Amino acid sequence: MKHTYLLLFCLVSLLAGAQTSSPLPYCDASFDDAQGFPVDDHIIAVSFGTLSNNSNAQFAFPHYVHYNNLPVANFAKGNTYTLSVQFLTAGGCGYGAWIDYNHNNQFETSEKISGTTGNTFLDVGATPTITQSVTIPLTAASGNTRMRVRIVEDDNYHIVTTNELPCNAGTSATDIMDWGETEDYTINLSTTTDADGMRNEENNTTFYPNPFSSEIVVTLNEPSIPVILSDITGKTVFMGYPENHVISGLNYLPKGMYLLRIGQHTARVCKE
Repeated sequence: MKHTYLLLFCLVSLLAGAQTSSPLPYCDASFDDAQGFPVDDHIIAVSFGTLSNNSNAQFAFPHYVHYNNLPVANFAKGNTYTLSVQFLTAGGCGYGAWIDYNHNNQFETSEKISGTTGNTFLDVGATPTITQSVTIPLTAASGNTRMRVRIVEDDNYHIVTTNELPCNAGTSATDIMDWGETEDYTINLSTTTDADGMRNEENNTTFYPNPFSSEIVVTLNEPSIPVILSDITGKTVFMGYPENHVISGLNYLPKGMYLLRIGQHTARVCKE
């Protein structure tokens, strides 16, 4: 089952060459540029664990984007990570960030990990950066899920509150927020600390990250166990005993599926 999942994940990651403007199966979080003109309230950069995205611009109207073309960042349940988001604010804005911990395709109140509350605003006419410590609950469901970050300016809405919501209330003009930007990300939640890889229970070895880009770290139960990395045609690209248990210098390899053999055990790994 693990091998089948990895194969599908690798194929999807290779085909996902561009971000998407569809939020499905999640709720709509677009903006209507009320009164017929745009306002440049946007997310400059998002950093969370190994997730790093510096878009530095407001995404095209209606200012929603799912960055499903980025490597999926992995987070171990029970661990704490720092969320950092930089914004550009043209007017009075609030923000919110959510993770769908229970994988029900909804962002619930209990899943809000950061945001303005009460009558507080982000600094107007500035590029404020917020930082927030986020502990992934042990009760969260394992696997890929969605994280949402949203900046909102809506003068009528903000007269009442800046406790931003993850979704528009409906499809009418009064239910859609006026100005801002929403960015969604796919992240992975894991039950173990080797969240970037997977464990081979049979010979007590681990390897990560998967997918990899420039190197693979192999934790060996016995240093004398040989390690072989080959492409799907069987051509060997590495064979031996990796120095410091790191197979490095893999940048040159083309994207695709590879086979990692550790002793008598083989697993599929993906080059991103």
